[in-house]
Amino acid sequence: MGKRKTFNTEEVLLQIGYLFIEKGYNGTSIGDIVDKTGLLRGSLYSTFGSKQGMFISVLKLSLRGDNEQLKWGLLIVAMLEVTPRSQKVYNIVQTWYLEHQNENVAEKIGSELLKHSGLEGSNI
Repeated sequence: MGKRKTFNTEEVLLQIGYLFIEKGYNGTSIGDIVDKTGLLRGSLYSTFGSKQGMFISVLKLSLRGDNEQLKWGLLIVAMLEVTPRSQKVYNIVQTWYLEHQNENVAEKIGSELLKHSGLEGSNI
């Protein structure tokens, strides 16, 4: 079966987002994204421009939406792997943080990081 050329952007971003959460930004290759989505590389690049463009698109989608697992997972990946090297992602995360800092974000990030690592609920 051939690769798809057209797609529902939001559905594809969700697939890509969960892949970034599962493998991390650095651990996710374009090949992984092609395999997961079934899309042509050219379709992905023409829509998002780059791997970072894909990450930024799904991060922005997650910050606007109600999917807490996607939002917190991508925020953790962004903070650990992407913000140190990308001013654009840093600005997105910083803007979101400044808008939500009165919501115990630091505590929530710590809790989500423990979940993400598999340590929450373990008897360490």
